[in-house]
Amino acid sequence: MSNFVGSFILFQNAFDQKLHWLAHWNYERQEFMLPGGSKRPFETFQHCLISELEKSFELVPFDDFILFQEPLAHLAFSEKMRSSQESEHFIIELFEFQSLNEHAQKVLECDLRNRWVNEQEIEEGSTADGFPISSLFRSLFHKANLANRLS
Repeated sequence: MSNFVGSFILFQNAFDQKLHWLAHWNYERQEFMLPGGSKRPFETFQHCLISELEKSFELVPFDDFILFQEPLAHLAFSEKMRSSQESEHFIIELFEFQSLNEHAQKVLECDLRNRWVNEQEIEEGSTADGFPISSLFRSLFHKANLANRLS
């Protein structure tokens, strides 16, 4: 049984009259997931995400971006993520950008580790060109009711 406590950023855009969410390649798990990471015991969920955005994308808080203070969702759940494993326990907060400057948006969109994925890809667990999307992403998609959320 494993535990994950962390936070992720929700960044969405509309292309071809469909909502898409920014996904980031997780090298450890070899799949796409929302950008974010694990929270250290001394961090708040928001500070965890700020640290991840600084480290992963070299974005500067308050210059490049500002997060909403309140999370879009706070989720606590247990789930069997892979058929051969025991249940994993999750405590996750999902945040949105309150402000994201043009430079930061370009950094995120041009980073080759990132990909825009739509609802169908998330549900299928695979990008159109065959790269895996985390089943955790699909779980968060449903638990936070992202399909019914407007930008």
